[in-house]
Amino acid sequence: MNNFSKIGLILVPFLASCSQSEKNTPLVVEVKNAAGGGSGEQVFELPLPEQYTGWKLKHHASEWVKDSEGRQVLLGAVSVAPGSSESLVIVAPEEVSNAYTQDRAHAELSIRTGGEWQDSAYSADSFSFEEVTAFTSPSQLTDHSYFLRYEGPGWESDRMGYRLYLDWRNAIDVFVKTNDNVVLPGVGQDGYDSYHSLSAWGGDALKVGKSLGVGALGRQTEAGVMHFQYVDKTHYKLVSNTQLRAEFDVIYEGWSSTDEKTDSVDVTTRYRIDAFDPTTHISVSVSEPSDNIVAGLVAHDGMQVIKSQQGEWGVVATWGSQSILTENDNLGLALFYRLDQVEEVFEGEYDHLVSFKPLTSLDYKILAVWPKRSSDVKTADAFETYLVNKLKMFSDPLVVVY
Repeated sequence: MNNFSKIGLILVPFLASCSQSEKNTPLVVEVKNAAGGGSGEQVFELPLPEQYTGWKLKHHASEWVKDSEGRQVLLGAVSVAPGSSESLVIVAPEEVSNAYTQDRAHAELSIRTGGEWQDSAYSADSFSFEEVTAFTSPSQLTDHSYFLRYEGPGWESDRMGYRLYLDWRNAIDVFVKTNDNVVLPGVGQDGYDSYHSLSAWGGDALKVGKSLGVGALGRQTEAGVMHFQYVDKTHYKLVSNTQLRAEFDVIYEGWSSTDEKTDSVDVTTRYRIDAFDPTTHISVSVSEPSDNIVAGLVAHDGMQVIKSQQGEWGVVATWGSQSILTENDNLGLALFYRLDQVEEVFEGEYDHLVSFKPLTSLDYKILAVWPKRSSDVKTADAFETYLVNKLKMFSDPLVVVY
């Protein structure tokens, strides 16, 4: 069960009692944040009776989406101080201000067109791309094949952007942003180098190297962490791309740590990002339990390492001058994990590693914070405070009372 569904289970009995004759009357629900909860804007889901389909929050951003079980729910965003509550008014769509309809989340994958494959490189006279909603990686695709725009799927909120290398590296990189606008559709359209420099929208800030980047999966072996050198097929599928939420799946068939395929598993990884938040929520389904799956956080020399636990969640994070966009450019990176799903947190050759228990369902989260954009996080101490607040949010989410 995810944090959002906890709200829905509490809310349904109350709202289901609303009669058809009351459907033109605004609904009022009370959202409560426990004393031990986190502060700041939070996105949540509200299931409503069918007669209220299309209604929205009057004074807060909201939209209709499908939840993880395929149900239509109202997705909303609100900031409620810990230990307090707030009344939310739900009204017909014509009563909602346009001020709450800004696009704040996006996911995409684009393939290059107009050329042909020459061994493991795609050759064309120009850089022309087509966005796709489903994709299967060709067998010759590798790093620097010049086929996928910025080398894989990209996703963003109004706070931060990310990309996944959709090849054997399978690492997650960071796009810092200078504004709230959706920017990824314009990134990398002129080739493969421009986003490595700071521009008006932001830039690719992280040196990934041989690491897993920010929270990508790997397999721990005696030889170190294996990425996706041994996988039969890799698929991408866009799940949703709305104003407040973007989601996509990456499916790996036959992922092994060696070419002998003795530990082969199929893995589906869902990435979700919501508005008002740099956090990426990652849900993993594994065909069979495996005792060597890890997630990694790049370990650059000289960074301050932060570790903390709160409630059901823990975090390993780094802070320091690890942005490559300018000199002395700080960047905060974090990998959150459920305490009941993890065996240990340890240091690898290139990463801070979280080793998962042999489970078929895993949930973890990642985020990046760029202090040049953030008004609240300017120091390592402030970043640690920010992370602890996130742990409180994850462990004690908003609920609806009446």
